[in-house]
Amino acid sequence: MWNLGARRWKADLLADLASTLRAETNFSPLGTLMVAIVESRYISIARFLDRGSYIAFAQPDYAKYRDALLELWALEPLSSRWDEIHYLVRGTDVRITYLYPEDIETDIPELDRWRSAAQTAFGAKRIVFPHGHGRTEIR
Repeated sequence: MWNLGARRWKADLLADLASTLRAETNFSPLGTLMVAIVESRYISIARFLDRGSYIAFAQPDYAKYRDALLELWALEPLSSRWDEIHYLVRGTDVRITYLYPEDIETDIPELDRWRSAAQTAFGAKRIVFPHGHGRTEIR
């Protein structure tokens, strides 16, 4: 029997992320995209939901994803760690894209890159962001 300690197998971590995304109350079987930036002491996460005629932005509960993302990132050798992960769940299919430092255009703001990723995944639909109390701002 292998003693893995605090580290789990990569496949288990990826399966945990998919399971957590599917368990969200606003999960969309049409497609849910989680985008995360992970560094040693920094994590930023956003979710985009395909709603058919538009894409909805949803801020996730960091506590649900933080440990699995940090552990997944730490499993990679220091010299080849990814900076950003795009985790797309559509029905029973899962597609994972890792972005490395050379893949990320640093002159483009994070949210703009993420909007582009959502529209690449779901089509050139408008993105609806929550704004205030129940109102939406469409961009």
